[in-house]
Amino acid sequence: MNRRTLTTSFVGLTLAASLTGCGLGASIVGVHDAPAERTDTAPLNVDGAGNVAARVLDAAVAARAAKGAEATTLQPTVLAAAALAQAQAATRIGAVASSDPLQKSSNPKVVAISRGKAWPRAILVGTLDEASKTQTLHVLMSTAPADPFKVYASVPMLPGTSVPAMGDLASGSPLVKATDKSGAPMAPEAALATYAGALNYPKPTASKEVTTADAYATALRTSAAGQVKSLGKLAYFSQRHTSVPQNIIAFRLADGGTVTFGQLTRLDVISTSKAAKELVIPASYSKLVGKTKATSSVSITSLENIIMVIPAKGAATAVGADEQLVSATAK
Repeated sequence: MNRRTLTTSFVGLTLAASLTGCGLGASIVGVHDAPAERTDTAPLNVDGAGNVAARVLDAAVAARAAKGAEATTLQPTVLAAAALAQAQAATRIGAVASSDPLQKSSNPKVVAISRGKAWPRAILVGTLDEASKTQTLHVLMSTAPADPFKVYASVPMLPGTSVPAMGDLASGSPLVKATDKSGAPMAPEAALATYAGALNYPKPTASKEVTTADAYATALRTSAAGQVKSLGKLAYFSQRHTSVPQNIIAFRLADGGTVTFGQLTRLDVISTSKAAKELVIPASYSKLVGKTKATSSVSITSLENIIMVIPAKGAATAVGADEQLVSATAK
């Protein structure tokens, strides 16, 4: 009876208040109509944004460290969107990605503040892990006056990457809708979907508008090649990436492009060929599956958090990435 043990497909990377009112006019000496509220500046100053970021990130670290019912209660109070999905997956399976940036507190540095007095309002901050020298970017957002700032995304930067200039902090950086392509060759949603398609295996969809020469895409290709070589003729391997449009957040860059935060889901499928009778499931996945062998296929789902720079001219590229195992099933 032929059987084959699966190699691990999980890639580890080490990869950086307003005042309103009605004026009394000139009827009373020394009292004048209030000046029009400016909408071309950031709603918070740098110190205020930094204080908010430090408080929220500390609370996020505590929420990520919580377990069981405590985690279920704490995480939604300080995490949202991609960050919450990642945290809930990690808590559910009891395994946190080694590159997870919310494992310990750090001193945040404000990179950008969204422009204008309207909601949502966002703060982009960076942190540095001194031990690994990994830089991480975090997006904090408040969606309404009564909604506190929460962490919506936390993604480690890839080695050797950077984010282009975002303009003056006092003026703020405009938030960009996922479907808005003005100022750049592609809208954030389209760029992430294109990147996802270009990562698929064995049939990627190449595009000149989005490059896959980054460290994360390279690691995925290397892992897929190793998986295929290990399986030989006994099984088939495929990998499909799909963008999650509702978790996209983008800031306008000074050149008119965007720095975009997004999330992909990845489905790895290993299925037996006619030459094999069963697959031996690695221990890291068999605990999730509930058995050690599969006769037909093994499916592994992961979340991939991505930072993309979409320049005003040229190809979009990923500058940050990490991933979190979500689930595994076997037939």
